[in-house]
Amino acid sequence: MWSGKAKDVLVLENEKVQINFRDSISAFDGVKKEELVDKGKTNCLTSVKLFELLNNYGFETHFISQINDTQILCEYVEILPVEVVCRNISAGSFCRRYGYEEGLVFDQPLVEFFVKDDAHHDPLITQAVAVQMKLISKMDAILMEAITRAVNEILVKVFGLISLQLVDFKLEFGRSKSGQLLLADEISLDTMRLWEKKTGEKKDKDRYRQDLGDVIVHYKNILDRLSNIKKLPDYNPISTARVIIKLKKSVLDPAGEVTFRSLSRKGYQNIDNVRLGKSAEIIFNAVPTSTIQLELEAISEKILSNPLIEDFEFKIQHHPEKSVEQQSLEE
Repeated sequence: MWSGKAKDVLVLENEKVQINFRDSISAFDGVKKEELVDKGKTNCLTSVKLFELLNNYGFETHFISQINDTQILCEYVEILPVEVVCRNISAGSFCRRYGYEEGLVFDQPLVEFFVKDDAHHDPLITQAVAVQMKLISKMDAILMEAITRAVNEILVKVFGLISLQLVDFKLEFGRSKSGQLLLADEISLDTMRLWEKKTGEKKDKDRYRQDLGDVIVHYKNILDRLSNIKKLPDYNPISTARVIIKLKKSVLDPAGEVTFRSLSRKGYQNIDNVRLGKSAEIIFNAVPTSTIQLELEAISEKILSNPLIEDFEFKIQHHPEKSVEQQSLEE
């Protein structure tokens, strides 16, 4: 077993873990902390609701089942050392970092990566640096961002049903024994900001950080509202992959050489080399997942004309759900 700030994790047989939610709450890297009655139970039940919701929409998570009011059964994963934050509205560390006022609505959701390192206050890191430092792979970074954007889209819809604004949230990812990238840890009021749509009242952990009081009252209110949702919103996710097929670097490219000579004759003297390839856009009616990534690798290998001389790369993206008008036009 090992313990974190608010949870204990017990490793079981058959690559499973039991996560125990405690009544502990903390802020500012553990400088401020205390125990709040029913906090563990409320966060556990909220996480169960949200993990079940995400599983229902096709996301791949480590959550298996609820054991009791404070414990869940999950697949064993190795947690990646990088966490992802998605922001719809400016708040928290974003405002402190950039000098923004709280409450500015972004035109598009912002996705940020942070190193999980309490000693250095979880520093912001670019995807490129995270990959160069070998904290995550390039494909991890691409998939983590795509999944995060898709999760944001559905959570905005769900919380909108109960008159709440999703300000921002944090996701953690883990790798299973089989190599799958899964959503992991917890999804609760400890890991997101929620405001009342009408009044802007804060319903999340900022009530503790900012000494606003009634933390558990508001946590329970959110859980009650989630529990009373009768019908989840319809959702038609769109994920795309751009597959690029190109000759391996060791292989001569006669067509590229012809293009190079043509461009040189037309006066483009700064071009040193031209290599031609082909690309394909593959559209999935599904949320981005590790399974789709594996399918894309298989598809990409099969569409190679000659695997001995060709190679491929691809990038998965999540796209906002099509509007009814767009779907009608396409039909």
